[in-house]
Amino acid sequence: MTELKVYDATGVQRPIAAETNPDGSISPRHGFSDEAAALVEAVREAVEIVTPARRHQAVTPSDDAVLEDVVSVFVGFGGAVAIEAGGGVAVYHCQSGTLLPVAAHKVLATGTTASEIVALVK
Repeated sequence: MTELKVYDATGVQRPIAAETNPDGSISPRHGFSDEAAALVEAVREAVEIVTPARRHQAVTPSDDAVLEDVVSVFVGFGGAVAIEAGGGVAVYHCQSGTLLPVAAHKVLATGTTASEIVALVK
């Protein structure tokens, strides 16, 4: 049995109890409400966001190469870094040693002048 403490609309902290499956998911057989299940999922997603990277990989800027599970990008030698994320492209002008907290889908060759780029990966 797992107990979560959440705040209701009036600011009062209330416990929510639910049985969990071996994988940590909430067991649906105990009447866990959709709202409580959504809250649990939101907490899990938030934890995933703040979980540190598990590995790193060198990045060669490319307009075609796709990056997987990137949580941030480190720029070793400063310059412009063109990053595609969430369907859009942004160019960041970085100093050497900059850590960009962006889940990059691509580091584009077009528009990137920085070097020694490293992707921090989940």
